[in-house]
Amino acid sequence: MRAYGPAGVPENLREDAEEVARETMRRVSANLDVLVDHLSSANYAFAHPDTVRRTPTTDDLEAIAKAETVIGPLPIAVRACLAIVGSVDLCGDGGSLLPHVRYHTPPRRSCHVGPDPLVLGSGQMLWNELRSTAGDLSLGCACTDPEEDEPCSFHASGFAFSIAPDRAAKENFSGGDQYVHLPTANPDPPLGGVWVAEPVSLVEYLRLSLAWAGFPGYSIRPAHVPLPPFLERLGSKLLEF
Repeated sequence: MRAYGPAGVPENLREDAEEVARETMRRVSANLDVLVDHLSSANYAFAHPDTVRRTPTTDDLEAIAKAETVIGPLPIAVRACLAIVGSVDLCGDGGSLLPHVRYHTPPRRSCHVGPDPLVLGSGQMLWNELRSTAGDLSLGCACTDPEEDEPCSFHASGFAFSIAPDRAAKENFSGGDQYVHLPTANPDPPLGGVWVAEPVSLVEYLRLSLAWAGFPGYSIRPAHVPLPPFLERLGSKLLEF
């Protein structure tokens, strides 16, 4: 699917591609439930305990549909992620369990590791960001004015959907975002703002994240920094995808 790139998946293969994406995201969703359950049982201190894990709601699905009326069909992988996985936020303070994961305490300068805990936004977040960028969509725009020859700047340039904060922001420092540029026909578009491996697509980033039990920054940790045993044990419990 990824090989089709910006040209998009041929229409005669789209149904199959969408089912592949849905099955991929069903496995991602199941893995996230396992991660959150085990982290909770181990008394991991989530930075935002009320929003750690939320599966998609009816409001999320309606928000996705509304967004697509404005920007067109979402990339196959992005839509499946929003509609099946929902949101997750693994930011927190790891204590002795995950000593490098620090949201409320400063990192140790001697061996700083940016674990990049996995965060994913929701369908409602997409719609809210879209409205913030494009303004009051109920009023239309230059694109809907028959006297205008050029598209408005929003529809001409698209916008960056900030699907998550970047690694610095996940450590409670001033940072940026991990984002997907929309619209695009690319079924699995590049995810910008990722420090661990760039360029990387959304699915590739999810695969990398779950290979490291939700903390992909450990994939580029200094050689002298050991992987916490908890993550080694947890990674073996996850489904491949």
